Amino acid sequence: MCGISGIWDLDKNRSSDLPKIIRKMSGTLESRGPDDQGIWINNVNKICFGHKRLSILDLSQLGRQPMVKDRFVITYNGEIYNFKEIRKELKSVKLKIRFNSNSDTEVILNACIAWGIEKTLSKISGMFAFALWDKKYKQLYLVRDKFGMKPLYLTFKNNLFLFSSQSKSFEKHPDWSEKINFNALASFFNLGYIPSNKSIYENTMQVPPGYYFIINSKGKIKKKCYWDIERVIKKSKNDFNGKNINFESNLEELINNSVKNHMVSDVPLGSFLSGGIDSSLISLFMQKNSVKPIKTFNVGFHEKSLDESKHAEKVAKYLKTDHHNIVFGNQDIIDLIPKLNDIYDEPFADSSQLPTILLSKITKKKVKVALSGDAGDELFGGYNRYLWSKKIKLFYSLPKYFRDLITKSFKKVSPEKWNKLLHSLPYFQNIPFAGDKVHKLMTSLSFKKFSDVYPFFISQWQKLDVPLKKNFHVKNKDIFKKNFSFLNETENMQIIDLITYLPDDILVKVDRASMAFGLETRIPFLDEKIVEFAFSLPSNEKLSKKILKKILYKSIPKKIVSRPKMGFSIPLDKWLKKQLRDWAENLLQEKKLKESELDSKKIRLKWSEHLSGKRNWQYPLWTVLVYQSWREQNKII
Repeated sequence: MCGISGIWDLDKNRSSDLPKIIRKMSGTLESRGPDDQGIWINNVNKICFGHKRLSILDLSQLGRQPMVKDRFVITYNGEIYNFKEIRKELKSVKLKIRFNSNSDTEVILNACIAWGIEKTLSKISGMFAFALWDKKYKQLYLVRDKFGMKPLYLTFKNNLFLFSSQSKSFEKHPDWSEKINFNALASFFNLGYIPSNKSIYENTMQVPPGYYFIINSKGKIKKKCYWDIERVIKKSKNDFNGKNINFESNLEELINNSVKNHMVSDVPLGSFLSGGIDSSLISLFMQKNSVKPIKTFNVGFHEKSLDESKHAEKVAKYLKTDHHNIVFGNQDIIDLIPKLNDIYDEPFADSSQLPTILLSKITKKKVKVALSGDAGDELFGGYNRYLWSKKIKLFYSLPKYFRDLITKSFKKVSPEKWNKLLHSLPYFQNIPFAGDKVHKLMTSLSFKKFSDVYPFFISQWQKLDVPLKKNFHVKNKDIFKKNFSFLNETENMQIIDLITYLPDDILVKVDRASMAFGLETRIPFLDEKIVEFAFSLPSNEKLSKKILKKILYKSIPKKIVSRPKMGFSIPLDKWLKKQLRDWAENLLQEKKLKESELDSKKIRLKWSEHLSGKRNWQYPLWTVLVYQSWREQNKII
């Protein structure tokens, strides 16, 4: 992977030192590309590109960027997995294009020369974000991959256009001003992350997955969709509908081919291995495609509720991988908290970011590329909310007054009393905060429409409870209530997760954590052929990863990998009461909350209830703590 940045100053009268500024902007991306650097400047048009390189393919100087050829200049971050096939086509007798390097960057450039950007994007498969300057037409293209695996921020104000892999680069331009976008902040409190169409800063956003922007010399921006996941999935359902297909063997072949393609590298690579279904499956196919033991990585923790290391070790031993595991204590994770703002730039409140950072750190010591099992949950129905929503849907056949009656009856008993009652029963003894779950379940039965259930489940703060004193408008709920008529309720949630939660939370978490150490992560499940095929599967094969388990159990005994879903979480509820209490108390002072224009009454009430054990408010409190920490460290006034 790499870090890219750029400036296009449309104000010809503005005086600025472009070489100095672009070097400073690139300098903020050092960890994304520690191997090499380069800049390209066109003083006539006041445009410049910066590049920080993490060398993965063609390690020679011939792969340096920004790269110039004919009328195009490119600064590129990513990997094109089918670049060899495209290169072969471009070198054919018909096109006769010559290459100077073995890099995929030059493949993109030559493809744009031969076919134009639209056809090029229809052919390439991979994870990428790049900027392309067309000298002839004086147009700038900003492009992001189909699923949003690689980031690309842009900001435009007062005829100054900036782009970068991370928004922290913008701070290095003297004419850029950081001003909080309170609509984005409200979305952050609501979801725990900032959606791609926003940034914590005003006039700033990311290029959405599957889109490219065209910016002309008058400052006009044209937004174009080149890959629409809704259209693709609808077509795949129609194509496979009614066909007698061996789903298991077809999917197995697709996953194997994707893993094989993702293993193309000129540097050492390995695999994240938690011992769960997804990571075990990726590691299995990696080992099948390797002549020597692959390197697998896992972090263990003294906290038993966190530790997956024994499961990972069993899988690694069975596959005979070269396994690496380091056990960390609670304090190792807690010590990372002050570093979160440097790694994530903008407020980001998925607490599993902490163990992900540690995993990336130990992995980079041995390899430069790691394959991950991410996206398995979204594609193959792994989240508990899919199962719960399916059951809850049954209650929506009842009249609302009857559902309200059920809700009120159960809510008459406080969460505290539910905890005592349920924890006295064998089945519920190990379920933390069972009372909170009862109340949440009851609330999900009380909405007018079933479409309100999913937004409720994925919210940290409900829209009406967002603790902001400023006026704000949250539009992101529109997509969460969307009903795709050609999908059932579970598939509907899955496609929304693919459009929102996956690129804006999961992929952000992994990208920033890994790139903080110059580690490239690849995600074989996010191959478009696998995505299309997943949505062609019958629901009974897809839910709870049934088909993935069938494939995995053919090669690894069920007893080794069969266990309840654990997730990559931390005991945040306990830490807020103990190890993190002083840190949290400082950030949640009434004076500081008011200075941040936050609703101190709402927040302090949740804090008090959490400390007393009356309720578990770990996730909404974490969003506030992350924001307060970010604001304080960045000296936002």
